Amino acid sequence: MRHAAITLAVVALAAAGCHRGAGESAPAHPATPKEVVAAARATIEQWRQAYEVHSVEALAKLYAHDIDLVVVQDGLAIVGWSSVESMLKEHIARYKEIHVRLKDIQVQSLGDSAAVATAAMTREQGDGVTTVTESGALTVVLRKAGDTWQIVTEHWSYKRGT
Repeated sequence: MRHAAITLAVVALAAAGCHRGAGESAPAHPATPKEVVAAARATIEQWRQAYEVHSVEALAKLYAHDIDLVVVQDGLAIVGWSSVESMLKEHIARYKEIHVRLKDIQVQSLGDSAAVATAAMTREQGDGVTTVTESGALTVVLRKAGDTWQIVTEHWSYKRGT
């Protein structure tokens, strides 16, 4: 289960960043290759555009189609392609308009065939009468599959009012 190893690597990477003391710098690591950054950014941009044009078909091309796929939203983990596909269809059908803005995209290589990307995300969703705007963070773990990069884990969370 390569997905489990990738997820473990992401968790370890995040934990390492959380345990530095004040004044300590991040550990030195090789720069992420430009082609990995470009591929990850292109995949995320395709993801953004697919939501905006309401295309489940375009979204489907971006995800791994296996049981290891995990999408976390609103505190719920959706596991496996068939469950994610159902969620995507329901989500796209629910809203007349979906607008996604991403900024501060960061990409870090997790080896030769995997990367993690994070971004600040603002999403506006409307049914034609009411529009809800949410701002928060997006994290995706990508793996290389032939000439393309697939989303194997997606997590987005938003600031909630207190």
